[in-house]
Amino acid sequence: MLAETEASLVTPTPEAASTGDGAAVASSVAPAVLASVLRQHIWLLRTEAGEDPMYDDLLNRFLALPPCVETKVEENALMGKLALEEVQARLEADLFLSSLTESAMALPMGMSSGEGVAPPTSTRDILASVVNAEKFFWAGLELGGARGEVQQVREAALSLGLLRAFQTALGKGGKNNAIIAAALLDVSAAVTLRREMLECIDNKFPNISQANDLAWPSMNANGSPLPASHALARRLMFAQDSDDEDEETEETDMQAYWQIVKKRYRSETLDAAGLASPMADLLPEHWTVVNISVTDDKQTLFISRQRARCEPLIFCLPLDRQGRREMGDDEEEQLTYEKAIEELQDIIRLNDETAKNAKDIQDKEGRAGWWSERGALDLRLKELLENIEFCWLGAFKTILAEPSDISAEALNSLRSKIDKVFKRNRVVPQDKKSHLRLRLDDSIVECFSSLSSKCRDEEIEDLIYFVLDLYQLHGAPIALSEIDMDQASLVVDLRTVLEEHSAKGRRESTIHPDHHLFLTLDKNLQGLPWESIPILRGRSVSRIPSISFLLDRVDLVRHQQGQAMASRSSMGAPPPDRTTVDPLKTFYILNPSGDLKNTQSTFEPKFKELEKLGWKGITGRPPTEDEMLQGFQRSDLVLYFGHAAGHQYIRSHKIRNLPKCAATMLWGCSSGALREMGDFERIGTPNHYMLAGCPTLVANLWDVTDREIDRVATAVLSKLRIDGEHLNPKGKNTSGDASAVSVVEAVAEARESCKLKYLTGAAPVVYGIPFYL
Repeated sequence: MLAETEASLVTPTPEAASTGDGAAVASSVAPAVLASVLRQHIWLLRTEAGEDPMYDDLLNRFLALPPCVETKVEENALMGKLALEEVQARLEADLFLSSLTESAMALPMGMSSGEGVAPPTSTRDILASVVNAEKFFWAGLELGGARGEVQQVREAALSLGLLRAFQTALGKGGKNNAIIAAALLDVSAAVTLRREMLECIDNKFPNISQANDLAWPSMNANGSPLPASHALARRLMFAQDSDDEDEETEETDMQAYWQIVKKRYRSETLDAAGLASPMADLLPEHWTVVNISVTDDKQTLFISRQRARCEPLIFCLPLDRQGRREMGDDEEEQLTYEKAIEELQDIIRLNDETAKNAKDIQDKEGRAGWWSERGALDLRLKELLENIEFCWLGAFKTILAEPSDISAEALNSLRSKIDKVFKRNRVVPQDKKSHLRLRLDDSIVECFSSLSSKCRDEEIEDLIYFVLDLYQLHGAPIALSEIDMDQASLVVDLRTVLEEHSAKGRRESTIHPDHHLFLTLDKNLQGLPWESIPILRGRSVSRIPSISFLLDRVDLVRHQQGQAMASRSSMGAPPPDRTTVDPLKTFYILNPSGDLKNTQSTFEPKFKELEKLGWKGITGRPPTEDEMLQGFQRSDLVLYFGHAAGHQYIRSHKIRNLPKCAATMLWGCSSGALREMGDFERIGTPNHYMLAGCPTLVANLWDVTDREIDRVATAVLSKLRIDGEHLNPKGKNTSGDASAVSVVEAVAEARESCKLKYLTGAAPVVYGIPFYL
């Protein structure tokens, strides 16, 4: 098939046709398409290089294509992948570095030595190959970053992240290595959405002269068309009334904000220099941004952590590292990416089936069996999330722990005790005359200081192997294959160290009372409820497409408060850590389809009471698109209690192009799900709201039953104090109250309010930044 496609894309010139030598002097009709086909064909034949003449022939044809941006991007993508494969082959063939591709790596490296040691010749050769591969990927990223194929941009960014990890592990990290690698991972997560943002900004404020293209234009006495009425244009495009005198002023204000956002997006460049400035420095200090990505072969997990004025920390984790240590290559016992996703999809499929069958069950015995079946699914989901944390993250789950201010004395004490454990068990050199003066970095010690002393043995072993790899990469003579974890006292001794640190060190540490964690997930991981893995369960965690979208929300709050926008060169005032919502400016849609009687009976009395304080809403009938548009633009909070995400009442492009969008809660089935699109990035309702500038969106990852999700929604509103008892005619703003709860905290705590703590409780997730009343 590939050969037929190649043939169809090549046409001989007239001269070639007359001489019968069309293949030799063929001219390409569609060089970009042909380049893509040839690249895939060459990649499939790469193992035949030097043996199959077809490989060399295809490669020569590929490199001889007419030069243009598209063909150069394809060329850099292919040559980069081939160079990366060569790097991995060289590592696997090296006697001392063969385990590196199967070991956990960190950026920064995690250990430093007193004096530099020149790497051996083989390592220098591998580093040269790494640099060569980087050149191709950087060139491709700079050429195609703005308009190239999304899959290639994502692959180039992840490949550069992996190459940076190899460089760091081989001792040539560089000053900004971790910052650039973290930025690359962030870029890879939302390529399409960043491009769509620029398009949406232009559509938020279209040319008003073209607003009513179905009506004849007005003419002056000379027959020239008059400009369209601004008020009429606004009504036509955004279904707004023109009665509000402040409306035009607010629109101008929002237009200025979006133009600043547009300018920032266009100024961002995908090169090493542009990515070397940490965007996280523009965020509040008690915010943490964590990116989780998986490579295209689904074998390696990247997890990065960024905080303001702190060097990023990144772990590169082979997903099967624990399984290989315990069971060799027995894939039956390993939790691969494919197995985890297959299990999640099976749970969700059965969840959908049982939820739909609920209405057909009438007798008591049938209901008991129904609850038993769903209880089993709930347990399966809980166990899956526990296994993902244990098998994929292991000891490195501590990168997700809440930050604490551990004293330098406590850190030094923990580092010294860990070092003594390894020396006491004779797995590292003890010769005081040795030139090696190895020391675990503060970031690594601080990260693992939160590892519980009650963790499983395998997690401590994960830490042990990581530290041993660091010693070995620094030249310490360690025979990893000779270490028997079952016999050695390393695990016991390290557990004792963690117990002592827990008893003493943590008493001296403090945790910020309002810490918040943002998850940036790549397209392969967005369907998993990461917020409910054990280390994150119950904490303030929300999702964001990338740091750029997070800065958009922070800048919007700054703009609303009259502050200047922050930039990397000028920090300005401390960044706001929240947005505030006036609970009296709420618009609700309750049971628009008319068949959710239980939901309506649960919330209608409360909402009708709140209408006396200013609430507006629709109950028991479908809203018009105009009503929904006005609700999003004129309210601070929108509540939707109906089927799905309400897309049957409003078109997605209408949401995306909103110049202003209220904080929103969509309590319908799968309202927060992003649909898989193969090689392309996922699409769905949350993306529309992020493009609209929605500060906070609460939505469900999969289908839920009405009574169960009503319990969660009731708990969220209660924890936010959205009721007649706590609200007054002037509104209730508790943003300065120490006891105030953000919507993200409220959702996290409300997961426990339903019967099925995971099947229902893990479904609601939050996109955006925390809001307070």
